[in-house]
Amino acid sequence: MADLASALEIGRSALRTQQIGLNVTGNNIANVNTPGYSRKSPNITTALTVDGLGTGVKVASLSRARDRFLDGQVRFENSALGKFEALERAMTTIEAIFTEMAGGGATEPGSIFNQSSGSALSGAFSRFFNSFQDLANNPESRAGRASVRQEAVFMTEQFNRMHDQMAYLQQDIETEFRNIIDEANRLTKQIAKLNVKIPALKKTPTDTVGDLEDERDQMIEELSKMVLVNAREEIDGTTTILVALGEGIELVQNGIAMELGIRSVVRNNAAVSDLVLASDGRKVDPGGGSLGGLIEARDVKIASFQESLNTLAATVVEQVNAIHSGGFGLDGSSGTEFFEPTQTTARLIEVSDAIMNDLDKIAASTSATGPGDGSNALALSDIRLSQVLGGGTRTIEEFYSGLVGRVGAEAKQVFTDAEGQRLVSEQLYNRRQNVRGVSINEEATGLILFQRAYQAAARIITIVDEMMETTLNM
Repeated sequence: MADLASALEIGRSALRTQQIGLNVTGNNIANVNTPGYSRKSPNITTALTVDGLGTGVKVASLSRARDRFLDGQVRFENSALGKFEALERAMTTIEAIFTEMAGGGATEPGSIFNQSSGSALSGAFSRFFNSFQDLANNPESRAGRASVRQEAVFMTEQFNRMHDQMAYLQQDIETEFRNIIDEANRLTKQIAKLNVKIPALKKTPTDTVGDLEDERDQMIEELSKMVLVNAREEIDGTTTILVALGEGIELVQNGIAMELGIRSVVRNNAAVSDLVLASDGRKVDPGGGSLGGLIEARDVKIASFQESLNTLAATVVEQVNAIHSGGFGLDGSSGTEFFEPTQTTARLIEVSDAIMNDLDKIAASTSATGPGDGSNALALSDIRLSQVLGGGTRTIEEFYSGLVGRVGAEAKQVFTDAEGQRLVSEQLYNRRQNVRGVSINEEATGLILFQRAYQAAARIITIVDEMMETTLNM
């Protein structure tokens, strides 16, 4: 039955509801620049109807502005972006290691070697082979022999340097790899804790519990840049996190987080770590993200370039030693290895002790009785013209030129992919912001509506109060 008390309750419910609306709108405005914040809206419904008459209004729940499909797309593209950015960082360093300066004005193929004072390994090759050519002109020259030894040492140092720089890069990647795993474990533990908190605060599974769900979504998004994640929302309000597509491996279920760990292995002659579940040692494929990018950079990119560099070093040792050991030094010696024959990698290549200790051992002649014969030195210089690599299709210089070109091409591809992925991720982020982001203009309009409704509700209470006073004074 309608009476003044009922009217007063209707006014009171209206005041309370519009106040909640003002608070929600104010909170939206306050968080307009907060990363990961989703705009909230009060779901306002009529209160219980009695005898056909309304009893006021109430806020049934809060809702978050979001699009689950866009959320999933953002996480997927985040994973791709994390992978490309990790590769981009690695390839930037690798490209710097292989940086070569082209010869001034040279236009013929392999021109980076046609310079006597080039940079890095290209210049070292040129100077090494040129020094043998100079020695052939004056095989008895001590200065010429010293130059050959000096340029050989310089070349081996360039091999060593490039290997060491790539090895240091591998170590840096390994350190970053472990740090990201620690950060991923921190995030999964926080997500698991929120999986416990959020359902406890919900009255129904469809309720929104304010900023906690935003916080969880933001953590999942950060995690998606590290590994490819599949976030599955459960009916009880928790979120299950799986690594990679399909069934994947569960990292978070309810309030339990499965820690990621590492297993040390030796791969490509380097000690590296595999990603595993800490609980049972099961190998985990990150599927993407920065962990996926680091694994590809470490186990594919660097390993491939190191293998090519080792092939080059082994060929130089084999070809130079084969010709040098068949010649004669100034002291009549023969069979002398120019490079240490067992040190055939970029890390180990070095000039033999015999050459380092005695310049007379440099075999410039093909005759034991003709020290003035420089034909063997000339043959050593001509190694640069022999197609001894690539199945007999490439010279040493062409092989290295191709390696430098491959590094540049792969780096450019990674840089292009990363830039393209950034654009895709930015577009998706902007689309999602149009759905869940806060618009100051819309919120300002909402403030005015709630303000006017609040004023009207206050007027209802004032009128009812006056009516009750009149009734009491009768």
